[in-house]
Order: sequence, then structure tokens, then C-alpha cells
Amino acid sequence: MRKLVFASVFFALFSCKEITFKEPQPRGKKILKEIPEALVGSYLLKDEKDGATDTLIVNSKGYLVASDKKGSNLGDSLVLKKFKGYYFISINENPEWLLRVIKQDSNGDIVYMTMEEEGISFKEFLGRVSKEIKVDSIEINGEKLYQIDPSPKQLVRLIEKGYFKKSLEMKKLK
Repeated sequence: MRKLVFASVFFALFSCKEITFKEPQPRGKKILKEIPEALVGSYLLKDEKDGATDTLIVNSKGYLVASDKKGSNLGDSLVLKKFKGYYFISINENPEWLLRVIKQDSNGDIVYMTMEEEGISFKEFLGRVSKEIKVDSIEINGEKLYQIDPSPKQLVRLIEKGYFKKSLEMKKLK
């Protein structure tokens, strides 16, 4: 169960379709070599469905989930950037990049966001996004991928307009 929490929280690979990116986001912004001290620490992971809990441990090089003993370090396939008060985690899934957004509260807790829409189909969501920004589609190995290439300002606008939804709130442990 805890591995499922881990996988769904950080990669959301269980969703059928996802709008992805051509490169780490926000485009043109500096890649952080280390995780900022403000994010370093332990966070409570809680599965709202069954109440299972785990601990996310973040250090200056990466993260791991306590029960899994596996984690990831920043590098070529896991990129962290900061812009306009948000942290952007880009995950390389060749030939596309998945994007997760983190906003840290003043008390240290973090809100983890993914680009999704609740209550509507992916096709409807895709239509809404395409009114905001050009969506390209490519087919690779029989799978259709949908990608956007926003400017940093467009990306923040998508967050502010609610295209990125809170997927999880993680309480910082003292």
C-alpha cells in the first residue's frame, strides 16, 4: 500500500493521459543543484482513502519514502527549478517531461500539485487547456502524447487559473 501511495503521489503514472512538456519547466530558468534548505526535512504522507501514513524524507540531494527505502536524487531525469514562489519538479519520461508543482506554506507544509481537472474527461480538459495555450500532439509507438511549451509567465498563469490542482498536502514534521 505504501508503495502505491509513493507512486501515485510523486509520479501519478496511474493516470491514463497527462499533458506533458518538451523540456524541464519553467523553460529557461536555472536548474537548482540542491534542494533548498526550506524544503529539507520530513513530511507526513497520508492516504486520504484508507488512512495509511508514511514519511517523505527530503535532503539536499533528493528524497525518499521511509517505508520504501528507495528515492530519487536530482539529476538528468529529476530536475528542480524555482520561479515566482513555486518549486517545479520535472520528471523525464522520454520523450516527455512530467511536471509537478510545489508551493510551500509559511509553516513549512507543502502543497503538491498536478495538472489535472476533476470531474471531467481528459478530452474536455484538453479542450480547456487548448483555449489557454497551444497543445501539440505526437504519436510515438502507437501512443498519442499531448505536450505544451509555455513561457514561464504562461505556466504561472495556468497555475493561477487552477489548471494545476492540489494532489496532496504534506505536513512538515518537527
